[in-house]
Formats: sequence, structure tokens, C-alpha cells
Amino acid sequence: MYKIFLYTILMITYLGLSKALSPSEHGVQYLQNARAFSKIIKGTQSTVILIDTHATGFLIKTYYQKYRVISGYDNVEELIVRTSKEFAKKNMNHIGLSLYRKSDVGEEFLPLPPGSLYLGNREFGDWKTNKKGVTYWKFNKVFKNFPKYLGWGKFRPDMEFFQQMRSYSSLNQPYFGPKHEFGSQGKITRENFPQYFREERMKKIDMKTLLIEYFKENF
Repeated sequence: MYKIFLYTILMITYLGLSKALSPSEHGVQYLQNARAFSKIIKGTQSTVILIDTHATGFLIKTYYQKYRVISGYDNVEELIVRTSKEFAKKNMNHIGLSLYRKSDVGEEFLPLPPGSLYLGNREFGDWKTNKKGVTYWKFNKVFKNFPKYLGWGKFRPDMEFFQQMRSYSSLNQPYFGPKHEFGSQGKITRENFPQYFREERMKKIDMKTLLIEYFKENF
């Protein structure tokens, strides 16, 4: 009987700790699926890049995603939303990808490399050819910071990348780059969004140890 009572106390304490350590749901918008981006993202020429995802709670989990939103002309912000379990699980491998794009001609919901919205749009840049004969994308001077915002690092998409991306898009298939450079397993994503992957490698919390330490300090 005593063990059952102690176990119940431990569970209640753990649930309380989980709730206390969770992000506040006050003012946090809920995203059932990608279509719900339409109600959240107001600006045009906008791209939404997934930069973090995690769940809180023990018996009842709450799922959160964090995005980098680039809208219009050099306007960048970060957004945290609460999501459905299905949407969170569906996008576990899409860290660093653009999950939503809004332009003057419509909306796109297919996961693609960040910056796909702007490629080929001369309002933002143009194709250049280097000495090796490689045609690559270069942003206009006013958008010179976009590669940093998009998580490109030193990467610059070339025409082959662009055409392959369009081919995947026409088949409604997510695209991770010709060598899988983007997404949760992609080298470019891991180099330019290191915070998520540092947390991923951290030692998982042993809840038994956490509870023991909690009772030592408080009882």
C-alpha cells in the first residue's frame, strides 16, 4: 500500500514538474497541419523554415515546433507553435526545410530546401555563371543576408539543383538536395542549425534520478 502511495506521489510530482518546465500555452497558436499556416503567416513572399521540434509531458505529450519566418523584404522572425502529434511526427526529418511558402501566385506546402521560393525570381536575385561554367543563384545586394537567414552557409544553389528541385516538386515529393544536404540528416542543415543538434546529442534525463534529487532537495 505504501509503495502504491509513494508511486502516486512520484507520478503527480513528475507531472507537475513537466508542466512547470513546459513552454506556456498562453498565446501559443495551434497548428493542426500545414494548411493551417495560411491563418498564421500574413506576409507575402514568405517562407517558413522548421528549426526545432520537441515534446513535453509524460503520460500526455504536447508537441511544439519552432520556425524561422522570412517575410517580404528582409523581415525575419521566429515563431513557436503547438502542433498535432501527427504533424510533429511527419516532420521529424524536415529540420532546416521550408514547410510553407506564400507568394503572389499562391501557397506551397511541400517540404523543400530553404530559399526555394526565391530561386528564379528576379525580384530577389539572378542566375550568374562562374569561370568554371557553373550557373548559380546570387541574391541582389539588398537581400545579401538571405543566405544566412536561410541556413545556407557557404552553399549556393546551381541550375542543376534548381531543376532537380522543380522535378521533385512536380511529383509532389519532398526534396532534400542532390546529396541529401538538407533536412535532419543533411550536412548543410547540421552546420547551420547547430543548436537543435547539440540538444539532440545531450544525455537524456533519467527521470528516476531527477525525482530522487528533487525529493532530496525538497523533503
